[in-house]
Amino acid sequence: MDASKSPFLQALKGKTLARKDKTTIEGAKLLESKEFIVVYIGASFLSGVGKRNVENLKNFYEARKGEGVEVIYLSQDNNNKDFEKHIQEAQPNWLAVPPNTKENDELMKALENPSKPHVIAFNKIGIMCRRTTGTKDLDSKGILEKWRNKKENSPKKSNQVPSQESKDSEEKP
Repeated sequence: MDASKSPFLQALKGKTLARKDKTTIEGAKLLESKEFIVVYIGASFLSGVGKRNVENLKNFYEARKGEGVEVIYLSQDNNNKDFEKHIQEAQPNWLAVPPNTKENDELMKALENPSKPHVIAFNKIGIMCRRTTGTKDLDSKGILEKWRNKKENSPKKSNQVPSQESKDSEEKP
């Protein structure tokens, strides 16, 4: 995965990520081995859309993990106890970054501190191909092909209106 186009992917290269089963992977090795990185910013205390996002992401991950997809959970929990309980009870064996750590702070900053919940996806060429608060569209047929074909980031505009794709993928709490 080309990290040069994304401050987040560049920051990820220097991190060690862990799964709930305690296995770890270096960020640089992860970027070499995956075609898509999906980042979920959430917390155990989120209800409504937060819980639906976790369920939708679980289904998405289980259906597509053999297709070069990896999910990274950036926890915004208030403490490690809540974080640990959440990943043990509610999540599959995703990679995760605990809250209140230097690593979490650096990765959140590289993503420009998005609100929670938030789902951001990057494709193999390092392009952000999805950034929204919802997960409704993840079961869409051809979603990976759409992400695979995205060749450039959308330009940033201060008064940018969300695209129809973004509106369609948002869910109500």
